[in-house]
Amino acid sequence: MLILVLVLAGCSGGPGAGETEDFDGSSLDPARWVAYDGFNRASAETWRASQCTVSGGVLRLRADASGICGVASRIQTTYAKAEVRARFSAPAGQGLAPVFLFWPQNDNDWPQAGEIDWLECYDTSRRSFGSWIHYAGRGGNDESDYGGDFRVDMSQWHTYGVEWTSSQVRVSVDGQVWHTYTRHIPSGPMHLAFQINRIGPVTGVAEVEIDWVHVDG
Repeated sequence: MLILVLVLAGCSGGPGAGETEDFDGSSLDPARWVAYDGFNRASAETWRASQCTVSGGVLRLRADASGICGVASRIQTTYAKAEVRARFSAPAGQGLAPVFLFWPQNDNDWPQAGEIDWLECYDTSRRSFGSWIHYAGRGGNDESDYGGDFRVDMSQWHTYGVEWTSSQVRVSVDGQVWHTYTRHIPSGPMHLAFQINRIGPVTGVAEVEIDWVHVDG
């Protein structure tokens, strides 16, 4: 489960359909993106916007024992295709897991509204990652479908993709589809987000670099 710091309902901006974000400025464009900041009681985590930086045409996320980092698009969409050119520091510190995801428009709608974790990495060597779709099971409890692991050297630049339609979710690396979900497909508005989450005691540092983000509706 991934608890975000703030609700983005009613927002617009971010890379819209058919748009590419190249991160060419010296900071995140506040009309398009928001970096999480502050303590979140729900997750008992401290998010630090200062650990999300932009320079040299790259968005950098950094997490360590002092705090974790996350960035969300301000656009809400129902169904989309997204591609992200990224690389990950390796080896990474213990207890820190990067994730690329679609999260519901309203935090309070989780898990009923679902969640698409199309890249989530627990491997500190950054040689493999997995994907999950979360949904509400019996009694409204969080359940998930696991797509398995994909092996790739994440310390090198690769293009990670997701295609979310009304009938399926396909995840890919460098254009190669490696898993397709056909059950428990979310059907409501969501926004794109990139995070490094704390999953246990933290030692060391984890970093993610994102060169560009492209979204098609």
